[in-house]
Amino acid sequence: MDKEINLESDLPEEMDSVSEGWWESVMAEDSCYAQASERKKRPPLVLDEKPAETIVMAEETNWGLIEDMYHDEAVVTGTVVDYNKGGLLVCGDEFQGFVPISHLDEVLCLDEEEARLERLEKYLGCRLMLKVIECDESRGRVVLSERAAQSEPGQRQKLLDMLEVGKVVKGRVTNVTDFGVFVDLGGVEGLIHISELSWGRVIHPRDHATINQEIKVLVLQVNREQCRVSLSVKRLEPNPWEEITERYPAGTVLDGVITEVVKFGAFARLEDGLEGLIHVSEMGAVENVSPRDYFNEGQHVNVEVVLVDVERQRMSLRLVK
Repeated sequence: MDKEINLESDLPEEMDSVSEGWWESVMAEDSCYAQASERKKRPPLVLDEKPAETIVMAEETNWGLIEDMYHDEAVVTGTVVDYNKGGLLVCGDEFQGFVPISHLDEVLCLDEEEARLERLEKYLGCRLMLKVIECDESRGRVVLSERAAQSEPGQRQKLLDMLEVGKVVKGRVTNVTDFGVFVDLGGVEGLIHISELSWGRVIHPRDHATINQEIKVLVLQVNREQCRVSLSVKRLEPNPWEEITERYPAGTVLDGVITEVVKFGAFARLEDGLEGLIHVSEMGAVENVSPRDYFNEGQHVNVEVVLVDVERQRMSLRLVK
């Protein structure tokens, strides 16, 4: 554990709680879980001399038993009966659950979906040692982790008790998705939402983190009941948008670097975490000429500050020739 940071003044209103709606996207969550739960087209597997179709499915889950296993951090055994790009569908004697790919003991550093699916297919019929990391009877969902099964009983709760809002901790990246980065904090996994990766625009989280990378993060939220931790990287650095109107008033001419070219203009980085848009109307371009005819990513350009919207963290720039 490291220093404490006071978040009271700058924690955004939407982060006042780890909302269920926000977490529905976690681990490609509901879509992957639902797809795996509904797919029954594969031929039956012989698993320990028991056909797959005889294994109790989710609607017959013993929720009392599952909740006990969750609270006790008990290790359970499940057999892989299906998979999709998000992970594995596993069945046990009295439950069916989903193991997200980031919670497999073997970290799959596979960017291409086809290669990932081929690797996941090899798990079919395998028996895994798992721990329940989430159980929600109202949604018929059980989420399990192979990695969590490696930790001692009580480790998860001990870590959750130690985690506090405003603490800086270290972890290891376990998965990078379209909506954020998952970090293992030593038995509990947290999420750096895409909006918390940088003060600047984030085109994709993979540009900011890689699997197995050690990373320092700030704890934003801890939901001990649901074992969910919200993290931030950008809040470890000063917000470049503070006092920006004083530093870059309208009319200021600066050197910028083109970071992305789009059909309506180009984005230019003025400093770390601070980008502005050169709209096509501010390029002085000939009509019907594409921005790509003017700009290339990495190109240095002179720009003039036209307008700064601090609240929305947006800046309008004009190309200076």
